[in-house]
Amino acid sequence: MRIMLTLAIVGALWSPAAAQDTATDSAREYPRWFITGYAGSFAIADDELDAVGMTTDASAMLGARLAYRVTPRWALEASYGHASLDATSEGFGEVDGRLHLYHADLVFLAPDSATVQVALSAGAGGMHYSYDEFERRGILLQGESWANELAVSLGAGVIVNLGRRAGLRVEARDAIQFCSAEAEPIDETSDFSHCPLDDKVLHNPMFSGGVLLRF
Repeated sequence: MRIMLTLAIVGALWSPAAAQDTATDSAREYPRWFITGYAGSFAIADDELDAVGMTTDASAMLGARLAYRVTPRWALEASYGHASLDATSEGFGEVDGRLHLYHADLVFLAPDSATVQVALSAGAGGMHYSYDEFERRGILLQGESWANELAVSLGAGVIVNLGRRAGLRVEARDAIQFCSAEAEPIDETSDFSHCPLDDKVLHNPMFSGGVLLRF
């Protein structure tokens, strides 16, 4: 009788510990890496270009994000996107350009068990944009005009899980651009800017969707 009672007590104490170990192992075995290929729209803040007779728009942005989950709730993510730019310059016509957006983010993830997870992100990086040779207000900007500026990224979205290894990810982000004014006279291609007259903080909204894979 004493032996049976002892075994019952040991069994009662062992069960919660075993369950905890199983849960821990399950979380540990969950894929740490995930990659997202995405396509989206990027609305460039070009109001400041009106002062120099110029407009610009971005085509569809294509890119990828690679993340490593440090804990079940937090991940570090590197992001890159590219889009073509379609600009016009008063008295010159159409101008072709390119946009590169890159940043590193800290991402908060909702519980893995949820079918739909919330994903919140914040980070910093750069925004590089360039244009082919063109004329602006009677001044020829020879060669490629370009700028590389600090950008802060803030985002919110959802991940619709399609199983343990895959999901669909939809996000809205704001690329906050710290834009520096051009020096006078405005004719230096390496001193080009989307805010040519005054330093500005510009907001560039972005909406994207893509496929997420875990490994």
